[in-house]
Amino acid sequence: MVLTKQMNGELQQNISFAEFELDTAHRRLLRLGEPLALYAKTFDLLVFLLEHNGQIVTKDEILETVWEGQFVEEANLSVQISALRKILGEKIEAPRFLVTVPGKGYKFVADVNNSVNEIVIQKQTVTRLVVESESEYADGNSPSIAPTNVVPNEVAAHPLQLPAKSLSLPRNNTRYAIFAACGLLFALLALLAYNKWSQPPQPAAQIKSIAVLPFKPLVSENRNESLEIGMADTLIAKLSNFREINVRPISAVRRYAGIEQDAVAAGREQKVDAVLDGQLQQSGEKIRVTVRLVRVEDGTTIWTHQFDEKMTDIFTVQDSISERVAGVLALKLSGEEKEQLTKRYTENAEAYQLYLMGRYHLNRLTDDGFLKGRDYFQQAIDKDPNYALAYAGLADSYNMLSGYNALAGKEGFPKARTAAIKALELDGELAEAHTALGTVKHLYDWDWSGAEREFKRAIEINPNNADARQMYSYYLSAMGRFDDALAEMKRAQELDPLSLAKIAGIGEIFYYQRQYDQAIEQYRKALEMDPNSGFAHWAIGNVYVQKGMYDEAIAEYQMSIPLSGDSPDEPASLGYAYALSGKKREALQIIDELKERSKRSYISPTIIAFIYIGLGEKDQAFEWLDKAYNGRDFVLVLLKIEPTFDPLRSDPRFPVLLKRVGLSP
Repeated sequence: MVLTKQMNGELQQNISFAEFELDTAHRRLLRLGEPLALYAKTFDLLVFLLEHNGQIVTKDEILETVWEGQFVEEANLSVQISALRKILGEKIEAPRFLVTVPGKGYKFVADVNNSVNEIVIQKQTVTRLVVESESEYADGNSPSIAPTNVVPNEVAAHPLQLPAKSLSLPRNNTRYAIFAACGLLFALLALLAYNKWSQPPQPAAQIKSIAVLPFKPLVSENRNESLEIGMADTLIAKLSNFREINVRPISAVRRYAGIEQDAVAAGREQKVDAVLDGQLQQSGEKIRVTVRLVRVEDGTTIWTHQFDEKMTDIFTVQDSISERVAGVLALKLSGEEKEQLTKRYTENAEAYQLYLMGRYHLNRLTDDGFLKGRDYFQQAIDKDPNYALAYAGLADSYNMLSGYNALAGKEGFPKARTAAIKALELDGELAEAHTALGTVKHLYDWDWSGAEREFKRAIEINPNNADARQMYSYYLSAMGRFDDALAEMKRAQELDPLSLAKIAGIGEIFYYQRQYDQAIEQYRKALEMDPNSGFAHWAIGNVYVQKGMYDEAIAEYQMSIPLSGDSPDEPASLGYAYALSGKKREALQIIDELKERSKRSYISPTIIAFIYIGLGEKDQAFEWLDKAYNGRDFVLVLLKIEPTFDPLRSDPRFPVLLKRVGLSP
């Protein structure tokens, strides 16, 4: 119900903008003459914004006016803003009418025309109880098909109870009989409504895929991004144990951390059936978590709930959310899945916060992020020495530091192995730790059977772990098992459809198969997703080199270098292209630059060997490959498949190198 105020002498207006007309006399919004179903609060919000057209209005100003005298949360405003945008047919990233002003509020920017109706309204004030139910519409009607709605979480009051004497009526008094009948009908309707609202949500068995978005702060000035993303990451880990449902990984949903992110739009991009999102409000030791599950197809809120707990009880909130989502989705859980649902890796809230900080920095995918992630994971372990997930995170940090050449393989990979083994000693069913250990066995130990065993075990534990499938695909490619590699990478991409690394990973397999045109086509898809991807430009350059298109390759490499930070791979590839195209002086200059850089930071000896291969200097190439072997350079795992090594394959020294690495037939 709505609070309405109409004052003596107020003139009713018709307000038009673009193809819309707002009829304030009848509280209707029309589009090209056709009335639209509009919630009462959405109507009031639109009127307020039109009254302040061209002005920035803060969220507080809107809440104080549209919800005058009521205690409501900012989430109510977000719901109504989303509903208004949907009615107006606009997207947040391409607004025609309503612009979000970050950190301030909103601004209505349409050209507005007012026309005054000669209607004088008598002074009256009608005050009604406000219930934030989306079953009430601006014109007083309730269409059979409603726009996006919010399912009430709980109804605090019991159904209306009529006194017994109200049913004792004079037999011939028609008026009282009518009143009694109406009262009885109202009571029955209230009872039906109560029963409907107090029942648990109906199962949503048709939902087979879900994305958990980073949680949002209630107040934008008090953001705790590690907690916001960490809540999503923890819930993803819990829900990923359900074999009946596919859950997008945290790498897929990090992009939706913006406060104004439209959950339904995010769900459509991720190609999922439902989205779980929530809001966080933290005050001292208290935390309020508001969460909802939204069906992507029609924007319907399937389930919503609010939790008020101490920060130290955040684990209870996460367990409750996971259990209720499983119930809403009518999942049939095995005994093992039920155990995983409420499994906690630590009871130490401080250690958990440090772990979240570690994951937050690790997922930035920068050298600085890897180093900070490593430090936070170690601090979490110091707080709780039995924290298996923190050990797995520490292993990931060292794997990435060496895998991205921020640390020499001999320095990073052994530490990753130690951390992964410790994680598995604490919890042998941790898919992340099996993946981390498999990565070490593949890239550093060159223990091919051991690596495959770990990757398979990770996938067996969690078939929906996209990263485990991606790493297993890299291993299968290195072994020359391209059909299996392609199947695993495609499955990884299905689980994480917007991952540039997985889309490009399919292109890498085509490249190693010498299917160069298909590789280019796949890399182009990655560039469509991110035109500024240094990796995609570099990868296309690699294909052009093998096709003998040196000028095109050089152009791609030159584009990739400024987009790739301090990575040495792109300059080395440029040197290789220079060498093949006859620009020997330029190639030698890049070799000198890489040698100079190697005095300050780790440079893979193999990429220097590549340039010597391009120059046709095989003795120098094998000398640097010898250094790569002694340093356990992980690039050597590509010896069997990398086209750059092709000119060396007929040299008798090459099979010897293959045997030393353990890759001989």
